[in-house]
Amino acid sequence: MSSKLYLLSSCTLLSHFAWAQTSDLPNPLPTLVIEAQHSTDSLVNSSASTKFKHDAIDVPFSRSFISKETLKQQDVQRIDDALSQVSGVYSQTNYGGGFWDNFSFRGFGTDPNIGAQSIRNGLSVNRGLSAPRDMVNIESLDFLKGPMASLYGRGEAGGLLNINTKKPQWQPSTEVNLRLNSLEKYRTSFEHTDAINDDFAYRFAIAHEDNQSFRDHVSSERWFFSPQLSWKISDRTQLDFDSEFTRQTGTFDRGISTYQQQFVMSPKTFTGEPNDGDHLQKDNFYQLHLKHEINDAWKLNSALSIKDTQLKGFSSEPRRIQSDGKTLERQRRYRDNKSDDILFQTEFLGTVQHDWARHEILLNSEIGRMDYRQLQLRRNHSLDNPNMIDIFNPIYGKYLPELPLFINTEEEQQYFSLNIQDQLFLNDQWSVLLGARFDHVTQDFHNKRLDSSHRKNLQHTSPRFGLNYRINDSWSVYSNYGQSFALNSGMDKYNQVFAPEKGDSYEIGSKYQINSQSLVSIALFKMNKKNVLTTDQSDSNHQITAGEVSSQGIELDLQTRLTDQLSIRANYSYTDAQVEKDQILPQGSRLSNVPKNSGSLSANYEWYLTDGTQLGLGATTIYVGESSGHSSDNGFNLPQYTLVNLNAYYAPSDQLRYQLHLNNLFDETYYTASYSDLWIQPGAPLNASLSLQLKF
Repeated sequence: MSSKLYLLSSCTLLSHFAWAQTSDLPNPLPTLVIEAQHSTDSLVNSSASTKFKHDAIDVPFSRSFISKETLKQQDVQRIDDALSQVSGVYSQTNYGGGFWDNFSFRGFGTDPNIGAQSIRNGLSVNRGLSAPRDMVNIESLDFLKGPMASLYGRGEAGGLLNINTKKPQWQPSTEVNLRLNSLEKYRTSFEHTDAINDDFAYRFAIAHEDNQSFRDHVSSERWFFSPQLSWKISDRTQLDFDSEFTRQTGTFDRGISTYQQQFVMSPKTFTGEPNDGDHLQKDNFYQLHLKHEINDAWKLNSALSIKDTQLKGFSSEPRRIQSDGKTLERQRRYRDNKSDDILFQTEFLGTVQHDWARHEILLNSEIGRMDYRQLQLRRNHSLDNPNMIDIFNPIYGKYLPELPLFINTEEEQQYFSLNIQDQLFLNDQWSVLLGARFDHVTQDFHNKRLDSSHRKNLQHTSPRFGLNYRINDSWSVYSNYGQSFALNSGMDKYNQVFAPEKGDSYEIGSKYQINSQSLVSIALFKMNKKNVLTTDQSDSNHQITAGEVSSQGIELDLQTRLTDQLSIRANYSYTDAQVEKDQILPQGSRLSNVPKNSGSLSANYEWYLTDGTQLGLGATTIYVGESSGHSSDNGFNLPQYTLVNLNAYYAPSDQLRYQLHLNNLFDETYYTASYSDLWIQPGAPLNASLSLQLKF
């Protein structure tokens, strides 16, 4: 209540280096001038895809871009909230109710115990655990799809998220944002940037959240702090220091459970144990980034990144509903997982001009080390150690059994990579991209509970290829192919580390740029991945790398500004992701949380009045089709749903903006993701949020 009064009173008081040329290729071919700073991506321009800035229609890959303005219009509070604006990317956040971001690209997801890996400002960043990203530091989101993700050596074959962050500026700016939601969620953020002198600029951001929930006994609190510093050493050299510190406490929530695959529980009912207390999550990130222009054609990027994270706490989680249809057996856990990662990378980017082609060359290397510890205590319900609850009339505080050691492992990964890429612009129409990445990883896994360990050296070369044909100034067609390489964590029953996952990705597509603020694209893709972990048929307590999965489909994206006032964003995706080979699952089993059909349509209309006042109205319709709700596709499905959200804003000046959002307008009951028919995350009911933004 104190947070609510604080926010309401605060709202009351507050109310009384640019690129030298475009990527067009006139004859003769000019030398490309590469700026070391202030390169901003947009809908029709991209640099993360190839590390060189180009018109979107000159890049032989698929990409979805979400701008700062779209993030604001859609009231995006977590990356998960933005996924409806992107074709082929689906929520996989089924672990604990939001302790990290997790999503799949084109049907392929990452380890549910760690979450999705991402990159930052076009650079690789540290591996391991990550807290959900705070939006106060995010400028825009780049969803890079298909084999271009192998450029960064991480992520799934289906794609990778690039997060573009805000940076220090040499002009003073301060922004305060206050937000309150009808589900008793309160957020305050403050950000400020300015120059110290001609050489130094700084920025810092602070955000605090106090979140209740529509679910009983479920809440969270979050603090985020990010100091940044930029130093212009010379006209050609800049050193940036970035850091982010996140501390989050909250209820570990597995959601609701079904009985005989039927939804019988209220979406509000919490079957965990409030007396277990909150989970604590810490995420600290530091980076030094040096950018240097060697000359007009070549530049150097180097970065040293350090990240340490931890997640710990008790939880009581569903395990089985008894035959009476109401008594839920639970398992109680204590987890203390920790990851530490240090990464150094350096890359040279530049152009070489020949009479017959212009080469855009990337040479990159990375070296790093990650230590990942998993400590878990666990006890299941039994007659000697009961742990039950009535799903219709839960009474808490009765069962808190003592816990024996269940998992105690330490994993060390030492990794090194070399990466080379050349995009050849043969003329105004044709370009060819050739690339290859070599990864060498030493994986050392130690099971301290069983006193067993194994060390293995793994290496793989991942080629990629792209072909782009620019039909005219507005239209292009392309195709690409690439491979992926990703480690599997753990050991089999013979105490051997697993073989890594390997994938292949194929894609053809086309893009049409209607105008400088509009782009329509279509992509057809097919992917295969092998060495997927699956249950060992001879020993269900262990896993083996016997799985093989595939995904194929089509994606359509449209973003356009029809007039100065009216903008539209639409997408549709068809994704057929299934098992091709497995020890347990039959061929054709669906991958979980991947609807075959999904799409969204957003429209926004704005008025610009003569006195400087701005008004805006918008609506979004989201459709998500039926999907498998169980990791083994046992016939349990998450039902399809359609959501309608409304938004409006009023800005009496450039300094002040009020914004209102109505989410789930028709109060539809829906479920966003699940791991099994006992761990299901329900979506939020009808709710409203009001926010105020003040700039000065």
